[in-house]
Amino acid sequence: MKFWGVRLLSFVLAFGFVYGLDVVTQTAFPNLYRLAVLAGLYVTLAVSLNLINGITGQFSIGHAAFYMIGAYAAGFVSQHMYASQPLGPVLWLVVMMAVGAVFAAIAGIVVGLPSLRLRGDYLAIVTLGFGEIMRIVVQNVDPLGGAYGLNVKPFGEPPKILWLVWLLAVLCIAVCRNLLKTSHGLPFIAVREDEVASAAMGVKTSSVKVTAFVIGSAFAGAAGALLAHSETFISPDTFKMDVSFIILTMVVLGGTGSITGSIMAAVALFAIPEWLRTMQVMIPGSSIVAGILAVGIMVSGFRWVQNNYHESVSKRIGAYLACVVGAAVAAVVLSFVLAFIPQLAQQRLDVAMLRMVIFSMVLIILMLLRPQGVFAHHEFSWDWLSKVLRARKGVTA
Repeated sequence: MKFWGVRLLSFVLAFGFVYGLDVVTQTAFPNLYRLAVLAGLYVTLAVSLNLINGITGQFSIGHAAFYMIGAYAAGFVSQHMYASQPLGPVLWLVVMMAVGAVFAAIAGIVVGLPSLRLRGDYLAIVTLGFGEIMRIVVQNVDPLGGAYGLNVKPFGEPPKILWLVWLLAVLCIAVCRNLLKTSHGLPFIAVREDEVASAAMGVKTSSVKVTAFVIGSAFAGAAGALLAHSETFISPDTFKMDVSFIILTMVVLGGTGSITGSIMAAVALFAIPEWLRTMQVMIPGSSIVAGILAVGIMVSGFRWVQNNYHESVSKRIGAYLACVVGAAVAAVVLSFVLAFIPQLAQQRLDVAMLRMVIFSMVLIILMLLRPQGVFAHHEFSWDWLSKVLRARKGVTA
């Protein structure tokens, strides 16, 4: 009874979140509607790639290829067949999600089967090559729009599908979470921990890896189908190699194997560049160089505290704060000194132009200080929340 009560509460909260996000975004923040759609798509992409890389332990860096296959398959079918179908927009979008998922899953089988004997860097090279091959093929196929791109406007106007995007994200989270927390997920975790030992214990490692590729690529294809109908125009440049690297970064930064980490990292890493894009602040070049040097000083101090300072938690926190204060003082001093260099003092750059540089620096800092990811293998759960609440109330076992 408790099991189904928890599941029912989870479904109610998930649907309430999706409905509330859609209503609030359309009424109070219409300018953020498209960003909320893209954030939901990135959550689906990060969680689905986490199934391949984090839970199963493979190393795929071509996830944008499945994203593109789903988008082009659904966009092509929708553009040429919607007028002759009696389905409404919502049902048609669900069908197109299934179309994108099927085509992407087939691509996952195509990649997974020949790559069964590969692992690590070799598998990464294969998936990366597959992604670039698919992008170049699409770029040279005229029925798909070629290098120009493909218009996807079956409904005339872009549909409001924020609720559907986040329902897909919730479905992806639920599937991966249940796979991870039940006995069906044990073979995946066994392959991640030690593929040779799991094969010796009777785990069919080949089928496990192919299954992970198929499920992960299917969700990526469904997300691509929603992207095509939301943006109403897609091109090969939308699915460049850097998209795969950004999705991989979300998985690694959040914690490989942590679904919660992938969700948080997807939203944060998507929001940071967009927030910096809106800032209209001009910074002198001397301050930028001084800030970069100060960040290097702070990171070096943090690493020294981690490796050489074996004291109590309070003293370690004080040491970290001292590193931050020292870096801030160094930034002020270095900025004053570098201001005497005319080339740096006269050069002023917009923060929006530096958003990817700041984005990269944040990633470098976090990976140096916590290489296992923010959440590592930890997950948010109702049991964990109840334990925290009981601990705060002073209840002991």
